[in-house]
Amino acid sequence: MRLMCQRSVSALIAIVAFGCTSPTASVGLDATVHFATSVESSCWSLVTPTRVYEPVDLPAAFRAEGLKVHVVLSDAPGWATICYVGQLVHVNSIAVQ
Repeated sequence: MRLMCQRSVSALIAIVAFGCTSPTASVGLDATVHFATSVESSCWSLVTPTRVYEPVDLPAAFRAEGLKVHVVLSDAPGWATICYVGQLVHVNSIAVQ
């Protein structure tokens, strides 16, 4: 019984460890460019119906409020921001819809 419990605990730890990490694969999606402002900061974001992403490298040509775009994003580990409006991502490719 104890061996079975240890295996279960080990499996649970592995699932949590791998399940909590962000995927590094690229993901393509449709989004709307938004400029968020507050007293402390302002930043660009990409808004979808279910999530908000904060690109660390949104090209200047696409920095237009309300612009509908199709983007391919990947995680931006190790980056920091003062906005924290959404998950930090790199823009791998972007096009106007």
